[in-house]
Amino acid sequence: MNPLELMVAASKRITPMLLNHAIGSDIESVIYYLIKRLRGEYEEFVIISFQDAYVSISKYLKSIYKNAPEAFKGVYLISINPFLEEELNPDLLIQTKDAEIIIGRIGTALGAKSNTLFLVLGLDLYGVRYPKELPVMIPAIIRTLSKGENNNVLIPFDVKIFSESIVEMVNSFALNVFKFGIEIKGNEIKRKLIIIRSPFVEYAMKSWYYTVTPNEIKFSPASERGL
Repeated sequence: MNPLELMVAASKRITPMLLNHAIGSDIESVIYYLIKRLRGEYEEFVIISFQDAYVSISKYLKSIYKNAPEAFKGVYLISINPFLEEELNPDLLIQTKDAEIIIGRIGTALGAKSNTLFLVLGLDLYGVRYPKELPVMIPAIIRTLSKGENNNVLIPFDVKIFSESIVEMVNSFALNVFKFGIEIKGNEIKRKLIIIRSPFVEYAMKSWYYTVTPNEIKFSPASERGL
């Protein structure tokens, strides 16, 4: 199975999906292609953006993909602690570091949504800014977004900037974990995907190299078992 199709199928079977990534992995493009594949299968598309993450990723994607605006058209935007995103007139704007207040306001605004695609952006940036709030926020936001029937929750998260204990906590709440990083061999640098956890156990720890183009993500097998 093509790794992109595998991610799509895995995210639809169990949620949430953690997109564990490092600098240089071009996780923004991975998100774009996932959203293109998934959005039409859900009644609503909700983005929860911490610390202006949505405005950052959307600007980047629009500079590369001419259809990027279409992929995010009509999104319900919840913007938490924004500066630049205030200009986008988000559907819900929250200004506080308090995880319990944030989750309470999100829950009140969304209610018990079903058949909804959720994309949580900038949770890692929030964790860097407010490290004491992160252990409360992670399980709470996953619980809040996953409780509706047939919801799909995607969470990109840069684990390289956190301690091992935080990484283990994040991974423990994710039923799908896909790791995106870079591999350096001599003078060659390659992007690499490793499947850490998914409902398709036969693919566990398998890995692929990938390249991103304006039209697709191209994958090639790296090994039977990832490192």
